[in-house]
Amino acid sequence: MSAVGKGKATTDDYAWWGQSRWPEFCFTFISGLAPEEVLRRLRLTEDREQEGFATIEVGDADGGSIMVEWAGHAGIIHDVVRTLSLGTSMASVTRNVNHHSRFVHAIDGRVVASLDPMFPNWAFSDEPERLRQDLDDLGMLPQRGPDDEDGFFARYIEAALALAEQRTGVRLEPRHLQASALRYRASIARYYDPPHGAFPELA
Repeated sequence: MSAVGKGKATTDDYAWWGQSRWPEFCFTFISGLAPEEVLRRLRLTEDREQEGFATIEVGDADGGSIMVEWAGHAGIIHDVVRTLSLGTSMASVTRNVNHHSRFVHAIDGRVVASLDPMFPNWAFSDEPERLRQDLDDLGMLPQRGPDDEDGFFARYIEAALALAEQRTGVRLEPRHLQASALRYRASIARYYDPPHGAFPELA
């Protein structure tokens, strides 16, 4: 499953992210599902008054739905990934307060690619050569030279968001950073507190 209709997303398509000041986030791109179906699959109850820890917002997007969580990582929790990707494709990009980041892509309940966008590697992929080429096209692979001694790619989040769009056909837009654009709000805390009491398993 891949992006449709508009060609491959590029890092430049997400240049607007550079104006954002959000240090912690989790954006989940869900192909072909309406926001109502996202909530139904996760067995969540809409609550417009919900705020604080483990609050998600879900809204319509070109190609499906976007789920946004500030200061959380529900989009890479194993049970969330498995549930949302059944019969479709989903991808999540997350970054915590320490700037540790993850990209996860799943199809039909199974993770098919996982990497750290800041230091990307294509080894954990069902199609490593395809992923390596996409990373290269997005500018994510280290380019060492006289003006770039460590090869660090500063726009790694923009590139990871473009990769998520490529994999799902869902586009994140600046409007999705505004709560007014996301029709639904709910608590996803139940996925952070599994019955056995341990830290939730990540995808």
